[in-house]
Amino acid sequence: MSEREPIFDELRSMYELLDPPPEDLSDKMIAAIAAEDLDVEYALLSLLSRSSDLVGTRGSGPLTIEFAYDDVTVLIRVSDGPTAQTRRIDGWLTPAANGTVRITGEQVESVSDLAGGRFEASSVPCGLIRIWFEVAQRADLATPTFEI
Repeated sequence: MSEREPIFDELRSMYELLDPPPEDLSDKMIAAIAAEDLDVEYALLSLLSRSSDLVGTRGSGPLTIEFAYDDVTVLIRVSDGPTAQTRRIDGWLTPAANGTVRITGEQVESVSDLAGGRFEASSVPCGLIRIWFEVAQRADLATPTFEI
């Protein structure tokens, strides 16, 4: 035992008496640390390509984005939606599977079926979104956040 240890013990006792930590502090910290790495539990798809080649002379065509993780590929086509502030998303998951697709963002929370590897959302607000795939017998997949 060094001569400094009793001083630290006294300081700890003083602070525990004058400014004790909240009773649930340790539980809240454990929950915060566990929630910090929730994305690690999902396999994150990586961006492979993003293109919007010009179509004709008057404007651009739909935006095409491709993501991949291991043997899974997701192709997303983003085109104009019913209003100027919305977009239509058509997507394909390869290999084809059935499940659920959830699109999340600042202004959107949309859930649709993934049938035979195909999904669509006809009116997604413009902005940052993330797409989550829940497929049976496979780890859940998620795209990084991207802008439409």
